[in-house]
Amino acid sequence: MSAASVTAAFAAERAVVGAALLDPESIRQSAEHVSGDDFHDLRLGAVFAVACEMHARRDAVDAITVDAECRSRGIRGVAAADLFALIEATPTTANAGHYAKEIAEAATRRRLTATGIRMRQLGESDAPLSEVMTAARGEWEAIAHRGAGRLATRTLAQVLDGSDEYDWLIPNLLERMDRLILTGGEGAGKSTFVRQLAVCAAAGVHPTTFKPIAPVKVVVVDAENTERQWRRAVRGVVAKARQVGSADPAEAIDMLTVDGMPTGRLDVTTDRDLGAIHRLIDEHEPDLLLIGPLYKLVPRAINNDDDAAPLINALDSLRARGVALVMEAHAGHATNATGVRDLRPRGSAALMGWPEFGLGLTIDRDEQAKLGEQADPKYFTLVRWRGDRDERAWPKSLERGGHWPWTPMDPELARWSGPGW
Repeated sequence: MSAASVTAAFAAERAVVGAALLDPESIRQSAEHVSGDDFHDLRLGAVFAVACEMHARRDAVDAITVDAECRSRGIRGVAAADLFALIEATPTTANAGHYAKEIAEAATRRRLTATGIRMRQLGESDAPLSEVMTAARGEWEAIAHRGAGRLATRTLAQVLDGSDEYDWLIPNLLERMDRLILTGGEGAGKSTFVRQLAVCAAAGVHPTTFKPIAPVKVVVVDAENTERQWRRAVRGVVAKARQVGSADPAEAIDMLTVDGMPTGRLDVTTDRDLGAIHRLIDEHEPDLLLIGPLYKLVPRAINNDDDAAPLINALDSLRARGVALVMEAHAGHATNATGVRDLRPRGSAALMGWPEFGLGLTIDRDEQAKLGEQADPKYFTLVRWRGDRDERAWPKSLERGGHWPWTPMDPELARWSGPGW
């Protein structure tokens, strides 16, 4: 390796360990590519291995706890001050996976170099050729196996020792790390629905029962709408939420809209844009991330599973940071035999099996008929285009307009006492 490559590899090692100490969730990204014995700096490798073990045990991981664990194991050469210096030198945890790949590549190159020397020694030896070939094959397979993924199991007993408690953000609707995709036809009001969800949650108001809840920290990444469009759309609901809530939603929501994006659009399948969103999470530490619409997060149409896979992987890397994801998607144009529009998201079937909740807004034809054919759509239903992964109290019937932009019409919601309520 060149001197520049060695310097870059050392910087990557420091960044990965610093990220692990700064945000233990980054360990998931790094551990997909490296283990402690891949580090050229053996001291940093030992620290990373300790952090990985502690994270797997669900122990707290930070500079103080890792330093104590290292000292208890007799690991020398790294003091608490060194660990704090690594944290201070880490600009973001978002790129931990990228740096881990650099470490893995450098480790493989070192092993190839060492193996090349041993191969030459084998070739120059007087051992029978069959033995030489067997030994050479073993050397190569050792490198290949080191590059394989590393997985750790937990016993069922360990799993059962965990808590069954819900980690609610919005009681009976969304808990931490849930994924919701909301679909509907153009102009059906899905953007209004997710904005109400975000504003109310940020204000400490349940968005469908309007009961008090703990305020939720929200980040919005809107790849379709401008700040002007948001201002026009949410002034009313923000004013109402301020009146009845316990927090000011305007101060609890951090936003990136399409007019704040340098190129006017995002491609979350690129390291550049995905890393930028991870940095927003580093900066604002949200509980809930509104991101989308899905078709605006990639530069091409999502037509098949190959198109959807990179998008899903990128979004899951955001979810792994402990946030719940709420996303919009356009429904397909197909209709069933009765002429009702299919509300499944347009594109790959992979999107249908991915989220915890897949909901679609559609006009309630029976209720709307009572208003007459010329009346503006007012009554809607929230239908499931995939089965819920868990029991939740999403409303079935909604009225558009009134006290709130969307008001549930389900009388049972007021007395619903599902899990964790």
